[in-house]
Amino acid sequence: MITLIAARARNGAIGKDNDIPWFAPEDLKAFQRETLGGAIIMGRNTWDSLPVKPLKNRLNLVVSSNPEAADIVLPSIEAAVEEAHAQGCRRVYGIGGEGIYRGMLGMADRLLITEVDLTIEEADAFFPEFDPDNWVKAGETVLRDSDPACVMVEYLRRA
Repeated sequence: MITLIAARARNGAIGKDNDIPWFAPEDLKAFQRETLGGAIIMGRNTWDSLPVKPLKNRLNLVVSSNPEAADIVLPSIEAAVEEAHAQGCRRVYGIGGEGIYRGMLGMADRLLITEVDLTIEEADAFFPEFDPDNWVKAGETVLRDSDPACVMVEYLRRA
């Protein structure tokens, strides 16, 4: 199963200056719980932004044209997905940035999107728009009530 996991502001923002422009530890914990034991696919900027590399107990795959960018670098999203499957990972996650989300949206079976109750002015990275007719809302979980409020919403691709 391929899942895109992201947190986005009301205006679709996911980042500003290669950073997440809010602090919501509940969302980070949910991200960790969900992705442990799976393969995570990210772009080089997302890799560079990680405070600790690699993220433990996950297969970290970086898509970049620079083979020196990380421990495991693949030249394309398709190659990264193939590598994840070759290494026995049944759960594959696209974790950002914007280019990874755009490139994986068409192959994703599931979206886990934390809706953050903020608008980020001057954001420079956004989660792509998706057609709600192609997805079924499978559930939602309140992660945080305020400062900012965060609700994780699960969508499954319609058959």
